[in-house]
Amino acid sequence: MLMAWDIRHCVNGNADHMTFIIESLRDNRRTTDFRSSAEIAVTLALKLVADGCAVSITAPSGDVYSADRFDRLLTSESLNSQE
Repeated sequence: MLMAWDIRHCVNGNADHMTFIIESLRDNRRTTDFRSSAEIAVTLALKLVADGCAVSITAPSGDVYSADRFDRLLTSESLNSQE
């Protein structure tokens, strides 16, 4: 099983590129989406939460954020720590 960082590295081929991985689970359906910015990742994640999914976002640093922490991805401190 690949870890989030491994998947991000394989998709990008470049560790400097910021990729956010959005994983959702509802009933027996699991999806994984990739977005290049925190804002776009959070927007998609909130739509999935509204649809009844359990959602997490993995930041480029490897930190995993659950729905109650999505706002932390949008703070300048969080984004600056990724650079």
